[in-house]
Amino acid sequence: MIAVTCRNGEHFTIDPAEIERVEAVPDTVVHMVGGRTFVLAASLDELLRDIRDARAEQLVAQKRLAGGTAEFAESASTVRAAAHLRAREPRDP
Repeated sequence: MIAVTCRNGEHFTIDPAEIERVEAVPDTVVHMVGGRTFVLAASLDELLRDIRDARAEQLVAQKRLAGGTAEFAESASTVRAAAHLRAREPRDP
C-alpha cells in the first residue's frame, strides 16, 4: 500500500497492484482496476517513486520471511533519493 493525497486534500492509501493506468496531463490521474479515478497532488515521478519503494520493501520482507536475509545497500533516506534500489544477499565472511 502507498499513501497518497488527492488534490482536494484527502489522504488515503491505495494498492499499487490495483492501478490500471496513470495519466499526467497536466494533473496526475490514477485509474484503478475497479473503475475509480483519483486526481493526485503528487507528480507522476513522485507516484512512481512511491510505488518502486513499496515494491522494494515488499521484496525485502518476502526474502526475510523465506528464511534469507536481505538488506538495503544504503539507508532508507538515501534509497528514496536514489535512481534505483537493490536488495542483495550478505557476503560470506
